[in-house]
Amino acid sequence: MKLRYILVCLSVLIGLVFYLQLARQEQKTQATFSPVAANPTNLVDIGKLTLEDYKHISEESGVVFVSKKDSQKQIYFDDKQLQSLEMSPSQKQVAFSYNPNETEELKENELSLMLLDLDSKKVKEIFHTTFPSWDVAGNPDWLGNNHLVFVRHCGTSCQGLTLLNIQTGELKNATLSYMSSFSDRPVFTHFEDWFNTHFELDGFVKQIFTEFVGGKYYLVFDMQTDIGEEINKKKFLFLENNLALES
Repeated sequence: MKLRYILVCLSVLIGLVFYLQLARQEQKTQATFSPVAANPTNLVDIGKLTLEDYKHISEESGVVFVSKKDSQKQIYFDDKQLQSLEMSPSQKQVAFSYNPNETEELKENELSLMLLDLDSKKVKEIFHTTFPSWDVAGNPDWLGNNHLVFVRHCGTSCQGLTLLNIQTGELKNATLSYMSSFSDRPVFTHFEDWFNTHFELDGFVKQIFTEFVGGKYYLVFDMQTDIGEEINKKKFLFLENNLALES
């Protein structure tokens, strides 16, 4: 009886060891699987792009592509698809974002903003969030060669605007508050910038973007009325430590 019991226990132990080995092997296979290597025709790693390739970048529905020889290839990093990609004005750095847990097993909603140095080919993370739907509501834009700016949510009738210093990692948040009409005054936007300066702008902000003109960097608000009529754009000259509204 004792011998039979020992044999049963031994069989169970051998089966358990075999199962664990199979699980480890399957996990290793999944970890080393590369979508880019498996599909080189339609996918390309960002590290393989040339400077010329960056002239042919496009984005569709949060997916980034490069046009190469009359075909499109989807751009990947660390075997995960990119969500945005922007080259710096100096054309020496590229900022891109992706979900580091883009797998079936790990479905946490995360976003990492990365910086690629085109000379050294080194990549580093400069921003990370586990709540991207709130923290990053639009693609990052370059504001000069040392800063990125992107929209974030902040609540009802307002919009946040984050300034990220790519060298220090410092984050500064500005706020756009949309004021409905009262008395005889038309609708307007209250803008408290990253340097605690306050502006009042007629109308609502329709779109936010950046410009590089004549060696100067601008934060630009595309304005509209409460019924959607276009208003003159508001341009702010960016001087690293303040914003100057141009008349």
